[in-house]
Amino acid sequence: MERQVIFGVYEKMDKCDQYVGFFRHEVDAKKELKTQMSRLKEDLGIEDLILKEERVVKVDGREEEIFFIIHPIMLR
Repeated sequence: MERQVIFGVYEKMDKCDQYVGFFRHEVDAKKELKTQMSRLKEDLGIEDLILKEERVVKVDGREEEIFFIIHPIMLR
């Protein structure tokens, strides 16, 4: 039986972190990261966000605050 991997976009902004969505393809999850980053900039006015590989971060000096990240999930 072949195991399938899906990609969950996970929000890490609040104490109650949650998944924003699940995607069959990693490229679709990365598109969702871009969408969520745009939402933060437009709706909440959060600036200086950057997309780094599989996460959206705000860099302050040497510190990175993660806002969204992609988690690969193995299905059984």
